Amino acid sequence: MNTLGVAYGENGELERAESSFRKVLKRRPVFLDALINLAKTLEKQERFGEATPLYERALALDEAYPKLATNLARLYRQRGDAVRARQLLERLAKHVDGQDLAMALAECDYELGSASDAVERLSHAVDQHPEWLLARNALAHALLASGQWRAGWQHYLSRHELFERGAGAPAVLPERLDGERILLRGEQGLGDVLFFLRFAPLLRARGARLSLACEKKLHGIIATGVLEAVMEGGGEGLWLGDLPALLECEETPPAWPLRANDDARRAARQRLEALGRSPYLAVTWRAGTDTARGREFGLERSSLAKALPPAELGAALRGWPGTVILLQRGARRGELAQFAETLGAPAHDLSLLGDDLAALLAVLAVLDEYATVSNTNVHLLAGLGKTARVLVPYPAEWRWMRREGASPWFPGFPVYRQAQSRNWGLALAALRKDLAL
Repeated sequence: MNTLGVAYGENGELERAESSFRKVLKRRPVFLDALINLAKTLEKQERFGEATPLYERALALDEAYPKLATNLARLYRQRGDAVRARQLLERLAKHVDGQDLAMALAECDYELGSASDAVERLSHAVDQHPEWLLARNALAHALLASGQWRAGWQHYLSRHELFERGAGAPAVLPERLDGERILLRGEQGLGDVLFFLRFAPLLRARGARLSLACEKKLHGIIATGVLEAVMEGGGEGLWLGDLPALLECEETPPAWPLRANDDARRAARQRLEALGRSPYLAVTWRAGTDTARGREFGLERSSLAKALPPAELGAALRGWPGTVILLQRGARRGELAQFAETLGAPAHDLSLLGDDLAALLAVLAVLDEYATVSNTNVHLLAGLGKTARVLVPYPAEWRWMRREGASPWFPGFPVYRQAQSRNWGLALAALRKDLAL
């Protein structure tokens, strides 16, 4: 029955997985694997209050169980208790993998107000263990999140080893590259391609002739000019994400410029007018890796999930005087209804526009407001010279910095940060106030 629960979990059938594990535990209350798997299943559903005591019971049975202490420490932090997380990790340090321990304690350092201690801890770990690729990646993000660009970008190069792909790039690029043809290779996500394209003009300024290989989905919106060609596939070249390190960048260049043509804008305006009156407000409450849909019981992998409860967002936007547009791809079951109920008004779903970036770009160009977690649409808006109101979960991803205020990568974008307690109340109250609701 435990094996069946694991199969359900890996298939994303979390309710069935939960039921299977509970049946096992009813017969064998101290079956450790089932106890941990049930905790993981609840954690994936963001039921942290229910998952925590299960991890604690499991730890009482076997405090040396692999990754159990770090999983519980993560949940303590998720519930705003970094002190308890650090105490747990320090008490059970001998049972925790060294790399996992360094990264988990660095997160505690951050949450307890010492970014410098976090960076120092990770730097020491990487110096002592150059083979710790996850720790090096965490160090890169920590440095970038604190604005230490040059050092951060150098460590960011290590992601190639983490992803098991060849870098094939020099340590730095010459000051002049006159006439040299360089193929830029797109990063994994559409947002990363758009983000790192901002560094291409710096390379072009050195005289290089540039082309870009990226997903076909982007071809219709990325203009040439700086780029001589945009294509699929490609071969040897430079990864876009390597450019800031290879150029030894200290600056934060503006977003890659994008434009929606006049015909597309008119069509987008007509599309919105058919749904209701202006002003038009779009919303997205979830982006990145959806932990409820990813595999949980196989190999560990890092993920980037950005989300807030749709019901809380709907309540914050209640009373919007115009039309609300949903740009929420992959919504979980029931989320659209939860949002609409607390909004107290219809919400019109245009999420499928994500399959047509040119049409999506045009809709973004004519919106009046957009309240969202960080996602590809934020990069599109930055390219259009527009802004969004960005809801940033705690802890913030490096592009949004781990400090108060706006991001240097997205100047002019109002930022609403989740509290370290993981409560959205103050952030959503500020959003509501700024929208004059």
